[in-house]
Amino acid sequence: MDRASYLKKLRGKLQRLPAHEIDAALAYYEEYFDEAGEENEQQVIQQLGSPSHVASQIMADSAIKDLEATSTSTKKNVTAIWLIILAILSAPLSLPLLAVAIALIFSFGAVIFSFVFAIIATVLSIFFAGIVALISGFFILNQHWPTALLFMGVGFIVTGLGILLSPIVARMIKKIVVVCVEALGKLFHKITKKRKEGY
Repeated sequence: MDRASYLKKLRGKLQRLPAHEIDAALAYYEEYFDEAGEENEQQVIQQLGSPSHVASQIMADSAIKDLEATSTSTKKNVTAIWLIILAILSAPLSLPLLAVAIALIFSFGAVIFSFVFAIIATVLSIFFAGIVALISGFFILNQHWPTALLFMGVGFIVTGLGILLSPIVARMIKKIVVVCVEALGKLFHKITKKRKEGY
C-alpha cells in the first residue's frame, strides 16, 4: 500500500464525519507523510497502523471533542460511547490488554445499565402505585368514604411525586451517559498513549 491508497482508504472510513473534519484529518496525515519524506512512506504506514484503526481513533477523538464543546442530546452521547468502544476494540493491542479492555467495558456497561434500570423502575413503580391507590379509593368510595378519601389523597400525592421525579431522573440519566462517555474517552486515551509509548 502506498501513501495515496492509504489516504484514500482513510477518507472512505471517515464518511460518518462532517466534510470539514475529514479534510482537516487528511491534511494532518498528508503533512505527516510529507515530514517523513517519500523514502519513509512504508515506515509511516506501519507506524500508523491500518486506515480502519486510524479512522476509529479520529472518530473517537471527534466524538470526545464534540461532547466537550457542546451539551448534546442523549442519542449523540450514546453514539459517542459506541464510537469510543469501537476505537478501543480496533486498537492493535496485545491479547491480554484487549481482554482487560473488553471486560472493563462490559462490566462498566452492565453496572451503569443496572443502575439506570433501577432508577427508572423505582420512579415508574412510585407513579403506578399512586395510580393504583387513586383507583382503589374510587372503588371503595361507596363502602367507606373516609378510607376512600385517604386512598385518593395518597394516590394523588404519590402520582404527583412520580411525575415530579421524572424530569430529575431524565437529567440524571443524561448526566450518567455523559460521565460514561468521559470515562471511556479517558480509557481510550490511556490505551492509545500506552501504545504510542511502546507498551
